[in-house]
Amino acid sequence: MVNKNIYEFPITYTNPIPRIALGWGAYETAGDECKAAGIKKALIVTSGLRGTGIVEEIKGILKHAGIAADVFDKVTSNPKDHEIMAAYRAFVDGKCDGVVAVGGGSSIDTCKSIRVVAANGGKDVNNFTAHLDPPWMETLARLKPCTIPQISVATTSGTGAEVTSWAAITDTKKRAKVLVSAPNVQSTVAIVDPLLIRLQPRNFAAWTGFDAMAHGFEAFVTKVQGPYAYGILLRAVELIYQNLREFTYNRMNKDACEKMCWAATMGGIAIGFGAGAGIVHGLGHQVGALTDCHHGRVNAVLTLAGERYNQPAALDKFAAMTRAMGIDTRNMTDWQAADRWFEEIEQLMKDLEITPGHLADQFGLQEKDLEHIVEIYSNDFCSQGNPKEFDHDEVIALLKRVMHNSY
Repeated sequence: MVNKNIYEFPITYTNPIPRIALGWGAYETAGDECKAAGIKKALIVTSGLRGTGIVEEIKGILKHAGIAADVFDKVTSNPKDHEIMAAYRAFVDGKCDGVVAVGGGSSIDTCKSIRVVAANGGKDVNNFTAHLDPPWMETLARLKPCTIPQISVATTSGTGAEVTSWAAITDTKKRAKVLVSAPNVQSTVAIVDPLLIRLQPRNFAAWTGFDAMAHGFEAFVTKVQGPYAYGILLRAVELIYQNLREFTYNRMNKDACEKMCWAATMGGIAIGFGAGAGIVHGLGHQVGALTDCHHGRVNAVLTLAGERYNQPAALDKFAAMTRAMGIDTRNMTDWQAADRWFEEIEQLMKDLEITPGHLADQFGLQEKDLEHIVEIYSNDFCSQGNPKEFDHDEVIALLKRVMHNSY
């Protein structure tokens, strides 16, 4: 029996990460990776890339390698359960034997979800969601492992989904963003190519880049984190702080672009190495489920309020991140160094033209939605790993503050 008398989380579990191909021109290997994985006909799943030529390029590379392909391009931001089931039907009807995700987290997580559904009898994807109640490990024990191969071609420098063992989707009936998983759900191969990622428009470069930052700082301050992830996360925070501004305003800067690719993937790797998330992702997911706002943007908007809430419970970690960003903290107390982290993050958002808080004006969130958000958050793993333990009234008060204010 696990002894929880000493530690709240006495055992650190890790998840597998896929083989990763990161570098300039890596996308050109997509056909070879499909062949190596045994794919003869792929379903390419994508969203939001019309006009870039990326999907057509990938399809051509697959064709050159002898891989047939259909395209499913009806995925939207915060992928919906009915979109996933439509993609699954396209996979079955097309007699496909593998999936190729081309895009950000929405496309990659849709592909993971297709594979979970396919491995478990074609049931609705909402049967495979992870919650505190009912206990997720009991649900997981009943699930069959994914056997369909997945090649994930990332086109954003933020999601980290290409290397994680979870998929974030929207349950439209419950009006909630939930996590889906199953054994072997991680990508077979993750392809991260700066040549594709620098094609993002400026606002998406900022929003997805800040999503990577949120993975870095949330996974670092979480209670569910061990030494495997510690150094990776500090390095990710450092790289993003030093390069996100330049990348946002000059995607052709090859050094900034490549470092953002490394940092985004490192955040996902660290989560696989046993780190978790917290209140920013936990609340951000639910705001996204209700308003369909961009996931990275809402994470940024909630950051100052969410982490100020956590500051007293993780002073040393906020101070460590300040040092990692290159700030001289030798004459500061931990509290002063932690305060400096907030100052630097607030300035970063200002430089990226991201406005913190003001959920009503920015996303149309209404006060009647707040109880629903907190109810869903209370049954989310993010509420367990957050440094400051969950308190319903405190979280409601936090959300009320940021409805019309910065934090």
